[in-house]
Amino acid sequence: MKKERSGKKNIICSCGTCSAACTVADQLLQFLAENGIDARITRCNTFELESCYKQADLILSTCQLPPRIDRPKISSVPFFTGNGLEETKKKILQILS
Repeated sequence: MKKERSGKKNIICSCGTCSAACTVADQLLQFLAENGIDARITRCNTFELESCYKQADLILSTCQLPPRIDRPKISSVPFFTGNGLEETKKKILQILS
């Protein structure tokens, strides 16, 4: 297990209906724990994102987000397809480190 990084990270998993966000959140929590990252994950649909994104350290979404959402954003699609998943995980660790 890797050394735990300081401070709880705030991550948002967002999708059109919130059902896919729940699937990603479970996988993401396990991955982060394996890498010593303490995180709080907020699950929401794309309409709810406007009200909760300002405190986020990272947003994972199945949809393209508007530029006004000024937080680091990564597509969560690789968590479903497996394509580019390792690269996506590396990006997540870079952002949260």
